[in-house]
Amino acid sequence: MRISTVFLLTVALLALGACAAPEPVVEPAAPTVPAPQGAGLDHQGDGDLSGHAPLPEAPWASRRRMTVDQLNASIRAVTGGIGWEDGNGNDLFEELSGTLGKPDFIDSTMEDLTVSLLFQKFLGDAARDVCTQLSDREIDPGSTADPVLFLHAGLEDTVETNPAGIDQNLQALLLRFHGQSVPLDSERLNPWRWLFTSSVHVTGDPVVAWRAVCVGLLTHPDFYSY
Repeated sequence: MRISTVFLLTVALLALGACAAPEPVVEPAAPTVPAPQGAGLDHQGDGDLSGHAPLPEAPWASRRRMTVDQLNASIRAVTGGIGWEDGNGNDLFEELSGTLGKPDFIDSTMEDLTVSLLFQKFLGDAARDVCTQLSDREIDPGSTADPVLFLHAGLEDTVETNPAGIDQNLQALLLRFHGQSVPLDSERLNPWRWLFTSSVHVTGDPVVAWRAVCVGLLTHPDFYSY
């Protein structure tokens, strides 16, 4: 999925404290392919399919949103165990599961998997909280956790001082968060490099910029849908 500059600009504003929620993502419906006249029958109508061309396959499959439980587990997996919790350690995804569409098997039995504005609002809240925890953990000199945000780049590195390290870091993060192996010379790195560079320009702090990238990765449809 191509990443629009509008989406990443929205992410940058959200990561730096803006409150606007991103527009909901609406996936196109798969086209209906009409069956050719006489499909499934031969000229005599006896069901012999020989000589008939097969029906074409749909050019894409509809994407599906993760369930609340899947989303919760995925965030903890990519961050090395960090989850969205309140000050008392209560899992906020569990507390808000009903609001996010999880069935209670009394009033509902099917989970609502629409990408609603409410879902995106809570996902944005979760992403900012989790990414702040992640960056704080990685700048802590006493932390023994494996690095996630700063695997190939230092805390003060920028595109000007260490362009190769920034690109390698972005490449590693796209693989970890989205499962996408993106070559270093791919144009698909450009929007993420722009997000990092723009955030550094606004804040003057590469740590905050990597936090913005983290928020962008978690709120992107390539993370929460499949």
